[in-house]
Amino acid sequence: MTGDRQLVRNAVAAYFGGALVTTDAGVAYQGGPLAGYGLGTSYPYAPKGVPDQYYFEGRGAGAGWGAVMGITRSRKLTSRKRGGGMGGPASGYRNRFYAIVCTFVVISQEPHLETAEAGLDDLLDQAEALIYASRNLNTINAGLYPNPPYAGNRLPFAPDPGAERGRYIGAGTLSFEAVTTIAA
Repeated sequence: MTGDRQLVRNAVAAYFGGALVTTDAGVAYQGGPLAGYGLGTSYPYAPKGVPDQYYFEGRGAGAGWGAVMGITRSRKLTSRKRGGGMGGPASGYRNRFYAIVCTFVVISQEPHLETAEAGLDDLLDQAEALIYASRNLNTINAGLYPNPPYAGNRLPFAPDPGAERGRYIGAGTLSFEAVTTIAA
């Protein structure tokens, strides 16, 4: 099956980010369940040169910080299960395990650094809660099944190069494993 890796990336980005928005910058998802926690835009790949308004999408006037998410790694491992009544050497099922790393980058104009850092922590906690909330990331057709996530730190991807000096830019990551199962 071709395009499996892109299917997984887009399913994860849509689950966290919301409805598809096609822009001149590529594929982006906005208006999702994490918008109230600061996630303005979600990308299936690591974006480059994100416009500031994409960080603050859905935040409302006067928001002092906002975040974007990009999937910065998607490693795949395929295993084949045979046995029982599944048939001969060319039949059975294949499990495809995807190690997904989502990087959340935040920009802030807040006067206190801890405001944006605490908001990023809350955003990561809510993203983790979403993983536990849906066994298949609401993708019945894609057949994604996430395993427990892991949150950590990673260097951010590039924000808008025209941004002013003196603002805070930080990042955090959420790692988890997604599994798809197909007939061999």
